[in-house]
Amino acid sequence: MKFEDREVRSLSDLIEHLKDNLPSNRPTWFRGQRNADWDLEPGIKRHGGIDAERTLFKRFKQNAFSHVTSRPTTEWEWLFVMQHFGLPTRLLDWTESALIGLYFALDGDLADSPDSYAALWAIDPIGLNLTSKWTQDHEADIPGFDDDEDLEPYLPSKVGRTKMGLEPIAAIATRNNSRIQVQQGVFTIHHSNLEPLNDGNRLAHIWRYIIPTDVIAELRRDLEMLNLTRLSLFPDLANVANHARAQVIGGSK
Repeated sequence: MKFEDREVRSLSDLIEHLKDNLPSNRPTWFRGQRNADWDLEPGIKRHGGIDAERTLFKRFKQNAFSHVTSRPTTEWEWLFVMQHFGLPTRLLDWTESALIGLYFALDGDLADSPDSYAALWAIDPIGLNLTSKWTQDHEADIPGFDDDEDLEPYLPSKVGRTKMGLEPIAAIATRNNSRIQVQQGVFTIHHSNLEPLNDGNRLAHIWRYIIPTDVIAELRRDLEMLNLTRLSLFPDLANVANHARAQVIGGSK
């Protein structure tokens, strides 16, 4: 089954579509992208592929060790620190909240892409993992990066060293910083094949809501009214300052 794109012009539209689409008794994850034409592909695909990720991993770890307050102790933890600070990896960020996903779909300067629609993607992570032939004793289980040895082939030191390319899978990680906690962050990770998630038989478990450009400003105001702001999703000192400036002087939150 392939889901048809649905248009979202209001929060009530989104709620009605979710009622129709969400699988019962299974989680759904969301990812917002400012341009509906962008595929669901990891950043490292556009920046050299898995060999580049392996090199970035070593160089980042070499110089970051003395700068991190809570030092990573596993390869997975280092990969998530890389992702956190904007380096391209095989990870794709998702959230368990449709509203947070919508916030990220609407984020960005309208002047940069005045004619492009935004997209809120949704995924059935268990369905994806079944399609990818990741199996556990309980089919409703979602693997954890630090808890499941079956994920070892996806480690930066392992991927690419096997001739067999594995399929992308959905997994959860320890929410060990405030940003991933408030954003309700979860992840998909590619193996050596970096083709988009929205390709092939995986489309049975992935669908998309399209947001026209002319309603983006109004939807942003609606989310702000619900306290979905940059400060609430990026709780750091810089955004505390920006939020105070916006409240007193004016400007974007």
